[in-house]
Amino acid sequence: MGVTKQSGPAGLKWISGDVRSGLQNVRIGWFVRLQMGFTTRGVPDSLAVMPVLPELANLCLLRQRAGRVLAVSTAFTRQFGPAGVGREWTEALGLTAPDEARAWLAAADSRAAHYAQAGARWLRLRTYDGGGVLGVEDVTAEREAYERVRLEGDHFHALIERAAEGISLFDPQANILYESPANKRIHGYEQREMEGRNLFDFCHPDDMARVMPRFTRLAQAPGIVETDIVRFRHKAGHWIYLEGTVINATDDPRVGALVNNFRDVTGRLEAERELRRAKDAAEEAQRLQQHFLTNLSHEFKTPLTLIRGPLSDLAEGRIRTEGAPAALTLVLRNVERLDGLISELIDLARLEAGTFALRVNRHDLSAFVRAELDAFMSQAAAKGIKLRLDAPVQCPVFFDAPKLRKVVTNLLANALRFSPEQGTLEVKINAQDGPALDGRVEVSVRDEGPGMDEDTRRRVFERFFQADTSLARAHEGMGIGLALAREMVEMHGGTVGVLSAPGRGSTFFFTLPLGCEHLDPDDIDTSAAPEPRAHTVGSGAPLMRVADQTAVARHRPRLLLVEDNADMRAYLRTNLDPYYTVAEAVDGQQAWETIGSLEPEVILSDVMMPRLDGLELCRRLKADPRWRRVPLLLLSAKGSVDHRVEGLKAGADDYVAKPFSVAELLQRLRSRAPWGVSEDAAGSTWRESLLRCMDEHLGSADFDVAALAGRLGYSERQLQRRVVEHFGLTPSALLLQRRLRRANELLAHRQHETVAEIAHAVGLSPGYFSRRYRRTYGTVGVPVSASGVAARPGHNRKRA
Repeated sequence: MGVTKQSGPAGLKWISGDVRSGLQNVRIGWFVRLQMGFTTRGVPDSLAVMPVLPELANLCLLRQRAGRVLAVSTAFTRQFGPAGVGREWTEALGLTAPDEARAWLAAADSRAAHYAQAGARWLRLRTYDGGGVLGVEDVTAEREAYERVRLEGDHFHALIERAAEGISLFDPQANILYESPANKRIHGYEQREMEGRNLFDFCHPDDMARVMPRFTRLAQAPGIVETDIVRFRHKAGHWIYLEGTVINATDDPRVGALVNNFRDVTGRLEAERELRRAKDAAEEAQRLQQHFLTNLSHEFKTPLTLIRGPLSDLAEGRIRTEGAPAALTLVLRNVERLDGLISELIDLARLEAGTFALRVNRHDLSAFVRAELDAFMSQAAAKGIKLRLDAPVQCPVFFDAPKLRKVVTNLLANALRFSPEQGTLEVKINAQDGPALDGRVEVSVRDEGPGMDEDTRRRVFERFFQADTSLARAHEGMGIGLALAREMVEMHGGTVGVLSAPGRGSTFFFTLPLGCEHLDPDDIDTSAAPEPRAHTVGSGAPLMRVADQTAVARHRPRLLLVEDNADMRAYLRTNLDPYYTVAEAVDGQQAWETIGSLEPEVILSDVMMPRLDGLELCRRLKADPRWRRVPLLLLSAKGSVDHRVEGLKAGADDYVAKPFSVAELLQRLRSRAPWGVSEDAAGSTWRESLLRCMDEHLGSADFDVAALAGRLGYSERQLQRRVVEHFGLTPSALLLQRRLRRANELLAHRQHETVAEIAHAVGLSPGYFSRRYRRTYGTVGVPVSASGVAARPGHNRKRA
């Protein structure tokens, strides 16, 4: 408040200033210091007061000293009532908080007006004349107006802070000026993290092309309102959808900015999308089921027609006797097809009902897949398709054999159905037992068919889905085979998938976890007997054995049969089993990988095979010292002289052309690996050769079991098995025995004077020889000399 001193009546000092009275400004003269005579009791002299009070009629003044009221103005009395002179001033005013008023008065030199409450009224107090005079003003109305404004502001801020929607202000360049506290609940950012940033720094780049033109128009036109949805980056890093309504209020001086009211609509949009997806899925399911029923009618009527027609022809005599087998074959094939369709429907119903329980046991997955592949040999041969299997020798996995058979059969049948003639179908088993490969095994089936586009590949495992739904489609089916395969694999804890591209074939694959920790203990059927390894063709019925000839061959040499055609392999085995212990390999690569464990005494191999053919297998075996002495006979449909010469050049011991006589083949094999004779007759010559080879090299310290096996043309494992079989000793023990026996003979004939000389003569170090000789023959007859003791017992020669 501006203050100016003015002259006034004698004995008075006047101040002119601006004072707020109520809600109006008036200029009044303030009485600052009363120079009224007081009695010695402190009571004012009436003669001095009377001339002054009329001039102060509109001022509420109170003179106090030491907290006691000395005098009041007429206006004070008129507004506040009589106040007893001599009373405490806070009591005279009726203040609710007198201590605060006293504290204010004590610091009056440096403080502004004080607002005090007196019951229901509010007073504004000012000090003059150093605090001796108090100006008292009733500001109840003003205070109430202020409180209303304050409460309205508090209510407004509370509403803003607790609003479900966010509120932000930004300038026409989209720079954020203000963020309401509620915004943090929506996008996660604090006010200080947003204010000063540009709004579009937080928007998804893909939305900018759509949003920017609309924002430009909005920023240039005050009063315009725009509503849009944009993706906004949440502080946590993910994107949320914000629906904002922006008002251009730059023309409003109270705002001067663009106001954005926004809300998070991510959940709403996701619910709408989910509703649309559910609706589309329901419509698609209805369409597919309708299509399935149409296909089902067609799929059943076709085999029924092919069953009824030939049977009617046979019953009515329209088919001659010589044509009956072909007609019955057609009938049986369609009966099997009809049975397969019914089985798929039953499986589907059981899956829907939740009654498709697992009965898991430990099986060899390689043998299992190989057997299933054999069943498709004739079907593949009819189209000229080559079947290849790349699998480990053994792959133990826990699975339900009947259910997995449906999976493998379905994948193989589809691959053959879509493969072109003269193509190749490859089946691969990859055992992923390392920790980096997640301990799983993968089975894949790759064909050279037309392939699939992205949409077909994405939906190929859906129920009832068929890429070609036209009535003129080239391939049959109801669209549930792959869906069943997927669900059966997932029941095992595995996954299924496909890799494909148009014109580049398809690779269907499924994975199974190794071990059984992922299975429910109730699903493991430990009582199930292991599957017999029956030799089958196609349908799985075991072939007949020539049981009446098995007694002829009491000694049956081990024969490795290498043949990729399952029917030919089964036919040969049926005729060879009575005379040889037959092991099978589906191609040359498998034969090469497993020969070390099989240790055959004779090999019978086809020439034309996938991966590794018979000629290359022959070259590898004849180049290996371990196997070059094992007889190998090649069997091939290529029977010309050039082909025979090529086989013999590769190192084959014999060459048999197809078609062949079983009797001739048996005789050729028997000349290489005799069967049907006693073990003594068969092994006598071999024992003599073994002992002769040992005796010839006893003096060589480098002659050990490996060298012995190499000279005899055996692997160390083969040699071990045969030596134990004939002598009851390991090869190293037999070799040591022969060396000690020769040393004993040398000692008996006194051909050497020292232990060291005898030890070196039989290929042993002196120290080792002494210990072994004493353990075998005792100490009698062993000459001991200084030179013998001095011989180096730790000599570093090889032992047997």
